[in-house]
Amino acid sequence: MSVTSEAAYAGLVCPACGASALQVSGQERVACGACGEVYGAVAGVPVLVRNWQELSAELEEARRVNPLWYEAVQPPEEASPWRHHLKKRRLYVESALARHLGAGRKAARLLDLGCGDGNHLLWLARYGEHVYGSDYNAVRLARAKALNADATLFVADILDYPAEDSAFDVIFFNHVIEHIPDDIAALRAIRRILRPGGLLVLGTPNEGAWWWQWAYRRDAAAIMSTDHCHFYTGQTIGLKMIKAGFKVLDTHHLGWGPPDWALDGRIRKYKMVDDLFSLAGRALLPRQASSLYLLATKEGVSA
Repeated sequence: MSVTSEAAYAGLVCPACGASALQVSGQERVACGACGEVYGAVAGVPVLVRNWQELSAELEEARRVNPLWYEAVQPPEEASPWRHHLKKRRLYVESALARHLGAGRKAARLLDLGCGDGNHLLWLARYGEHVYGSDYNAVRLARAKALNADATLFVADILDYPAEDSAFDVIFFNHVIEHIPDDIAALRAIRRILRPGGLLVLGTPNEGAWWWQWAYRRDAAAIMSTDHCHFYTGQTIGLKMIKAGFKVLDTHHLGWGPPDWALDGRIRKYKMVDDLFSLAGRALLPRQASSLYLLATKEGVSA
């Protein structure tokens, strides 16, 4: 579905008044039929935020502090040094979606929240009738648009999200929450827009584990340069999700490597090495994996 179709905005609301009345209004513009507010676009992607100037200033500051974070291309799975690990992550998520939805079925609305360059949307599209992707980095969304012409893409603020209550059947929230200072507020915002019985798939680094804390202690520059606000373990992120009102269905540890950031990327590009680390890590250090995936639904509601 093209983002130029008004049907593409089903489930989304006007950030200014909260009405479900968004309409196409000229080239690359969206307007609210209720209050008349008009939202422009950046690189052809609608900007559905209440105060774009304020958000732009925050992004410019982020770009000044860490330009690579803002502008660097996110490589696709097959081009990453961690491609074998990324494949394992993808296969786990795909199996979780297939189990949740049932054989051959798709979610009516699937959201990649914090979609970045849109690489995940390429395979997530197999699991959604209508696929949405949002980010607050317009540079990345322009790349996502080039890859995913049929997805509904828009700039949005997670903490002031332009969607109806219970708008989405599946939300994929991958390696985003560790960047958000108020993570509980972000989780509560996600709970609001997830339908009862819907599925949240949350991925995050397992950097609170002692193995990866050791890696940081061995490389002082890494802890100084990271833009992560939080360093989770399965237990700490799980408790925050429960506090935000979710029922955690599964916590999955995935991917093991040496506690050395530079060495990790150099040697895990080889499938045999990545597989051996996974085999040994799962047997000997099951909670010291590099990645976490948690599956959750609304508290008290079965998926």
